[in-house]
Amino acid sequence: MKSFPRYKVLSITLFLVFSANAQEMQNGKWEVTTIATIPKMLTQIPAHKDIICINNKNHTEPSKKPPIAVHESCQFHDYRVINNYASNYASWKMQCEGELNMTGTGSITFHGDNYSGYALIIMKLRDSEYMEIDHTYSGKRIGDC
Repeated sequence: MKSFPRYKVLSITLFLVFSANAQEMQNGKWEVTTIATIPKMLTQIPAHKDIICINNKNHTEPSKKPPIAVHESCQFHDYRVINNYASNYASWKMQCEGELNMTGTGSITFHGDNYSGYALIIMKLRDSEYMEIDHTYSGKRIGDC
């Protein structure tokens, strides 16, 4: 039983080391690359880049939203950030109305000044069937806003 305190000290030390490595998403100007893929579609949609500004306003209630570029008619809900040992994980649901009749869920994992993520969007245009659109995101911080 003499080794029990060693395990306790080791566990606490490892927890503190890993917790120190978990990095919050940084405020600033972010370059976001989005690749959209529509299964069943022969022609690939080209990737596009957007520049967005992340600040404290983006991360406070009720405007919490993921660091992705979306149409202004889209609203986010159930946005959650989970801090774990070496990164932060965020997930969300979204709803867009009007011409962009879409719903979706997504998640990203960010590590300080970069992130990667994925979303599944279900869209219905007028006079068409529902279609699924897979989005893959990558972002990197490029400076201050």
